[in-house]
Amino acid sequence: MIFRWSIWGEHVSKNIELLRYSIFSFKKQFDNNHQYIVYTDNPDFVTRYLNQEVDIRRFPLKRDTQFCINSKATWRKWCPSPRLDIKQDEFYIDSDVFLLRYPKEVDTFLSNSKLKFAILDEFRGQPYQHGVMHKKATSDTPFVNAGFFIQKAGSDISKNLVRELYWWQENVKDEERTHHDEQGALAIALTKYLMSGELFIFPKEKYMQISETSNPDIENLDDVTLFHATYPTHPAFYKFKHILDEALYKKIKPKLKNDK
Repeated sequence: MIFRWSIWGEHVSKNIELLRYSIFSFKKQFDNNHQYIVYTDNPDFVTRYLNQEVDIRRFPLKRDTQFCINSKATWRKWCPSPRLDIKQDEFYIDSDVFLLRYPKEVDTFLSNSKLKFAILDEFRGQPYQHGVMHKKATSDTPFVNAGFFIQKAGSDISKNLVRELYWWQENVKDEERTHHDEQGALAIALTKYLMSGELFIFPKEKYMQISETSNPDIENLDDVTLFHATYPTHPAFYKFKHILDEALYKKIKPKLKNDK
């Protein structure tokens, strides 16, 4: 299996602690016998602050590399490619996504030969969650959250997602672009797989968005398998950090390389 993250720009310094916890939470449940990869534009900084067996890779420096786009839309998370190895099950994870216990639904997904892709459900489906891509969405387009996405071995969303990237580049003006555009593009790319029964959407009560507007009143994570402490300020991470420490790390925080 491949587990991959991306972090760049100002998010490197702001969210390095979240990234460290996210990686640690997945390694805790899936062990070290897999590939754990981080793509970044600042590998020296990330290497300095991660004290784990992680493959840290620099984003390609070529300007014409697909998805390595400077924009408020988060296309860069797929750089250098939405698929690294089609022969393996591949997990994309945002740095503010945390796994609290073993995800049995992942086994359900992987064991179903018809299913190809798996993704988080949204808290409440709203047009803004598709960004400017809502112009291209249809009534069948799902409201999904791109913070946690799995491609089963043999399946590849790249062609579909590249098609939406090209549409976005050709049809969306700079001033129209939003943080959610890439998520909307992925939702559109997945629409035909939803309609054909090949998309698995994780149950939102166990795979939960938590922010100031999504599940803001939740006080415990007893029945939660995974939570996404969503952008921009990630309040749920700080609210439930003690639970992460107690449940996952036995009250031992992941150490920085320069910790004594």
